[in-house]
Amino acid sequence: MKIGFLSDIHANLEALETAISILHNENVDKIYCIGDIIGYGANPASCIDIIEKECDGIVAGNHDWASIGKTDITYFNMYGRKAILWTAKKLSPYHKSFLAELPLFLANRNWCIVHSTPIEPVKWHYVFTPTQALHQFNHFDEKVCFIGHSHSPIIFTDKGGYDKIFIPQDNKTKLIKLADYTRYIINVGSVGQPRDGDSRGSLAIYDADEKTVEFVRFEYQIAKTQQKILDAELPKFLAERLSQGI
Repeated sequence: MKIGFLSDIHANLEALETAISILHNENVDKIYCIGDIIGYGANPASCIDIIEKECDGIVAGNHDWASIGKTDITYFNMYGRKAILWTAKKLSPYHKSFLAELPLFLANRNWCIVHSTPIEPVKWHYVFTPTQALHQFNHFDEKVCFIGHSHSPIIFTDKGGYDKIFIPQDNKTKLIKLADYTRYIINVGSVGQPRDGDSRGSLAIYDADEKTVEFVRFEYQIAKTQQKILDAELPKFLAERLSQGI
């Protein structure tokens, strides 16, 4: 079974449409969303509609819940707060209800998903280092925990190892073979706002039979997305950062 994982779309319609098209072309059996459908970008409602239609399971991200008042926005930076307040005005009652009902954690037989961390997911902690990752393994039972939140693709193991997923511009994918007797925390990167210095969107495909994870980077219409952000009078920085991958 092949499963596509998307995270941190952030209301970037052009990136999301491209990501979904890639997963369809790869003939994945199911698609799961690891949170932050909205926030920062100019198409929150459209992105929610697509995720609801295409995904077999969805967990909430901090921007999803912040936009409906379920998460305190005071800890967000000024760009995040402005985008959250703008987004909240663009959501219909149905969209707000949909976001309010999203769980924080979903588990399957071999894998689980959570936007931030298995430990206290509602507090939206980050996993940046192997030391931070090691504390998390006692809080889920599955072989692989797929996460998002930091917008940077990376793999951590329960042995203390890690691998930042750098993909050269001339190579769109990187295939990782998962080892037996090793457990993993895998950040799939961001569809709509990468922050690892690579402006291309990021997604991951897990092959449960082959025990592999393929990281896919893809181009999308960044200029169109940027213009929408500017037209919506969202902070200019939110448009500029997309072409820089920061």
